Amino acid sequence: MPGIIRIRILSDWRDWRTQMAEDLAPAADAIYRKAFDDIGMGLSAGMEVIAVTKEAAMSRYDWREGIDVILELENGGKMTLQEKFLTYYKDTATFEERKKSGAPGAWYYCTAQYYFVGYARRYWNYIQRKVIEHPILDFQSGILLDFPAIKRAANEINWKYNKNYHDGRGASFRYVNFDDIPPSCIIYRGRPNEL
Repeated sequence: MPGIIRIRILSDWRDWRTQMAEDLAPAADAIYRKAFDDIGMGLSAGMEVIAVTKEAAMSRYDWREGIDVILELENGGKMTLQEKFLTYYKDTATFEERKKSGAPGAWYYCTAQYYFVGYARRYWNYIQRKVIEHPILDFQSGILLDFPAIKRAANEINWKYNKNYHDGRGASFRYVNFDDIPPSCIIYRGRPNEL
């Protein structure tokens, strides 16, 4: 089994966010390989994208469990990961609190073991200029979190909350600055000169 398996739900719906997720996947994969190698948990070689319809059983990982990526270690162990690629100018770990409908967001239903937030600010600059033929496909900062650990530490974190009206989304989020995350929750943190 490849070390990185991405689950992609087939859909006619596309926007700049879905394009950014596809464009930045290789940069995220490189970070995961480095992060897990650094802590002595190397990932198996190879990468695969499994494209499925929403009706397919495997798609539930994504839309029902909040799992975007399945990782396999060199020793055969498996782990799951949720990823969020953003363009905001501040480094915050952001978690969906409520969907536009009012239903609980990923903070409540996500079962992933790890949670990656990467900031691709230069990519956004290219999108705004409508120059997407050669976007910059890297992250300027990012953090890989132990998701169960951050949920256990939730009462110790000074959360901020907001509602996102951008692109008509209407979902609400909880977020915290990278610097305010308990170190015990951080697996890997890359700063601009390291990514």
